[in-house]
Amino acid sequence: MKIIEAKSIPLKHIVEYLKGRFHETDRKGDDWYFSPFRPEEKTASFKVNTKLNTWHDFGTCNSGVNSRHGSGGDGLDLWCDYHFNDRRSGIPDALEGLEALSQFAQRGEDYGTVRSKEKPTLQVPSATFKILKISDRITHYGLLDELQRRKISLELASLYLKQGHILNTVSNKQYYGFLFANDRGGYELSIPNPNKGTSFKTCIGTKAISYVPPAKEKHSADIFEGFFDFLSWLEIKKIKQPMHHSYILNSNSLAGEANGRLIEMKDRIGYVFLFLDNDESGCQTSHSIALALEPEGFQMAGMEGFYKGFKDLSAYIKQHFTI
Repeated sequence: MKIIEAKSIPLKHIVEYLKGRFHETDRKGDDWYFSPFRPEEKTASFKVNTKLNTWHDFGTCNSGVNSRHGSGGDGLDLWCDYHFNDRRSGIPDALEGLEALSQFAQRGEDYGTVRSKEKPTLQVPSATFKILKISDRITHYGLLDELQRRKISLELASLYLKQGHILNTVSNKQYYGFLFANDRGGYELSIPNPNKGTSFKTCIGTKAISYVPPAKEKHSADIFEGFFDFLSWLEIKKIKQPMHHSYILNSNSLAGEANGRLIEMKDRIGYVFLFLDNDESGCQTSHSIALALEPEGFQMAGMEGFYKGFKDLSAYIKQHFTI
């Protein structure tokens, strides 16, 4: 798919695919959504200009989510921002994802967001990526190589990840990827690309955070952006089960969900350690979490200094550890 073709995809399709809930069409003909960046917001703050096929997120000034990218743009910008990719270097991955989405639309199939205030339930378009088989054992050579590259032992990975045989029903291509279960029955999917040293990430099922209990009851909690950061920390500490209550966001846009869970447990948890990315998005998310939790009596500590000079824990461990 060419860039001009990607930009011509109606934004409503992209927004609804990314779980934005339609609210209303105003007098000017613009569509308003509950933002895909903040699925639990109470006031629709995400506007799609249907004439220009552009979007503007009026809630970024409050949430800090993806503020480094600005608060609007075209379909490519939205795809990159939602997946926390740079708007330039993330274009190839965005084009691949939008091409699959475009073909999905041409078949006239529903993306899942019901365009109705009476039926706002979200369904992920599982027809795009279908799990053919889930294996408890990780045996595919591509996945084993990826674990080696990330300095994660097979023994540790096998405790938390499953091997997924995946079918893209649009391209009819098959892949092997890591599956990490979240708390709403969905799976975070990561398919490594050895040629680029990157991974394609998406969710099969309902998007949600993942909670992992500690080996022994503790009065502390850790928050990680992704499951490879979580596994990297276990590898660094040379343990198989976390010492603290661990929350993996799986997307910074789900920080509010983690906040709510922690507040429900504030009689058991007093300290929260943040292992978020060393970039503006990570900084803004840390700030938003602190704003929510500190008034509830939590003591907060940012751990980004431990991996200073690296984007995240996963990048840090690649340079500093061997398995």
